[in-house]
Amino acid sequence: MASFKDICFTPAEFSNIARLDKSKFNSLESSGIIKTVRRRLGNSDRKMVPLEEIQKYFHELRSGRHGDQEKMAELPKNKVQMFYNVKGGTGKSTLTAQYVMKAAILGMKVLAIDLDGQGHLTVNLDILDGHERPTIYDVLINDLPLSDAILQVAPGLDLVPANLGLCNIEIPLNNKTRREYRLSEALAKVVDQYDLVVADTNPAASILNGSMLVAANLVNVVCATNPLSFHGMSLVMATIEGMEREFRRTLEVRIVPNLYDNREIISQEVLGELKSQFPENCTQTVVNRSADLNEATKRRTTVWGVNAKGVAAQDIKALTEELLFS
Repeated sequence: MASFKDICFTPAEFSNIARLDKSKFNSLESSGIIKTVRRRLGNSDRKMVPLEEIQKYFHELRSGRHGDQEKMAELPKNKVQMFYNVKGGTGKSTLTAQYVMKAAILGMKVLAIDLDGQGHLTVNLDILDGHERPTIYDVLINDLPLSDAILQVAPGLDLVPANLGLCNIEIPLNNKTRREYRLSEALAKVVDQYDLVVADTNPAASILNGSMLVAANLVNVVCATNPLSFHGMSLVMATIEGMEREFRRTLEVRIVPNLYDNREIISQEVLGELKSQFPENCTQTVVNRSADLNEATKRRTTVWGVNAKGVAAQDIKALTEELLFS
C-alpha cells in the first residue's frame, strides 16, 4: 500500500472530495485542469489522480480560476490549532494525523507539530527515525530555529517530530524566562509560510501544553465516549479557562466525540452528556470507532488509502471541514 505522499484517488474519490458532480470530471481532465496517471489496482489498470494534482486543483480554486465552491475555496478560520486532552487513550494522535493529511489533500500548506514524547503523531506520519531528529525541545531549550526542526513528510505537509527526549522538557522549560511565550514566539517566525498549523499535545496539564494554549487560536479537545474520558472533561475545561484568565485570552474550544459505538448504551449516554453539558462546544461530527482508522495507523497513511468509501473516511472528511471552516 502506498504511503501518504504517493497516494492517488479515483475520479469518483476526487469528485467526492472536491464536492463535484462526477460528470464534470471528464471536462476537467480534457481541459488539462486535472492530469491523471494509470495505476495498477487489483487485476486492472485504473485512471487515478495523484495527490499533487488534487492539491493543485484546490490551490487554483482558491485563486478563483475555477469559480467559487463555497467553503471548499476558503482557508482555515483558525490558523493555529491544537488537539488536546490531559487523559491518554482518547485517540487524539490518530485524529491529529488524519486531520493534517486531509487538510493537505485540500491543498493547504500544513505544519504538524508533535509535542508528545511518545511520538505517535510522528510515527503516524511515517517518520520512523524521530529519535535522530531535532524536536521542539531543541527549539525551546537550545534555541534552535524552528525552521531547522521542520521536515517535509509529503507535498504540502511538514512536521516537527518528537521523541522520548521531549519527556524531559518540563524542568528546563520551567527555568526559562517567558516560558509560556517561547513556543508562540518561535511559531511567529514561520507561521506566515503555512495555511494551517496543528499541534498534537501530550496527555498532561504540562507547561509545554500551556505554551501551546498561549499560541493556539482553536483547541480541539478529543473525548472518547467512555465514562473515564468524560469524567476528565471538567479538568480539561478548567485548565483551559484558567489559562484564558491568566493570559487574558479567549480561545475557541471544540469538543470532538471520538471512538463512538452506537451499539453500546454507555457510548450513547456519554455522547448525550457531552452534548448536554457542553452544547456550544461539541462538534456536530461524531467520529465512530472504526477498524479503518486502526488500519490506517498501522499502514501509516490516510484512511482514504485504506477505504475511501468507509465510515472513517466520511467521519474524517466531515470533521476536517467542520474544524477548518465552521
